[in-house]
Amino acid sequence: MIRKGKYAIHNGSEYSYSLLEDKSIRLISNKYADLSQGFKHLDENIYIKNVSVEEVENLFKINSKAIYKGEVFPASEERRTGKVLLDTTNTELAKKMGFERTDKYMYSKSVE
Repeated sequence: MIRKGKYAIHNGSEYSYSLLEDKSIRLISNKYADLSQGFKHLDENIYIKNVSVEEVENLFKINSKAIYKGEVFPASEERRTGKVLLDTTNTELAKKMGFERTDKYMYSKSVE
């Protein structure tokens, strides 16, 4: 699994999070067991808990990268296929590596 996004450590566990307008933190979990930690059921298997910044032990952001054919690219996981999705805005590099144009300035390629 390739991780990407914002994460917080709260009571020794790691959660993804979003920052709310009032500067508090919304912790996001996919674990039913977190209901016992004060999380509320939001939808399907999504549980949330709002906490103050002082209540979290650490905040950090992960931007995964991958080396493909000797070049470094931002990397994420394609949920449908489990493949690695590589992106670049470098037109020449994209053409050289066989990337497909996915937006006005973005090129992408799925690899194993």
